[in-house]
Amino acid sequence: MISLFRGLRSILILAAAGVLFGAFLMFWEAILMLVETFRMIRLNPDMSVIVSVLRATDKILLGIVLMVVGCGIALGFALDIPPEERTRLPQWMIIDTVAELKNLFFQMIILYLVVHFAAQVGEVQTPPQWEALVLPVSALLLAGAMKLTASSHQLAEESRHERSEGPDKKRPNEPA
Repeated sequence: MISLFRGLRSILILAAAGVLFGAFLMFWEAILMLVETFRMIRLNPDMSVIVSVLRATDKILLGIVLMVVGCGIALGFALDIPPEERTRLPQWMIIDTVAELKNLFFQMIILYLVVHFAAQVGEVQTPPQWEALVLPVSALLLAGAMKLTASSHQLAEESRHERSEGPDKKRPNEPA
């Protein structure tokens, strides 16, 4: 049975490698977009590059988040790293729980929606219609959902901590 679970760890390593490969693809696509923008601006100096730069920035940010997620999966769930080596790693590479991973995905989606909305506003030549509010409202609702899941996870951790200590022990910050 243990060997079955060890085999599943190799699947996690493959998943982390796939996510890291996706991150490098996002970086590559962003670089290509910026190079193409530079070529276009040389041919037509009156052209606005704001939207193109925002779209490239969006891809770079998504690549960064994918990099963090890939490292987090590999270092947090797939590989056993001794504690002394773990302390030498940058803090952004360490994701200890699935809740942290979920929170990171919430943040990534919200960031994508905000940058996508900014790019859409930059593209539109006419005044925006009311339908343009869908993206900011979605980001706001996702931020609320992220806050709720983070607080529910924190409450669950506190109750788990209290059960493990027992009812007769008091926490250090708790009044007598």
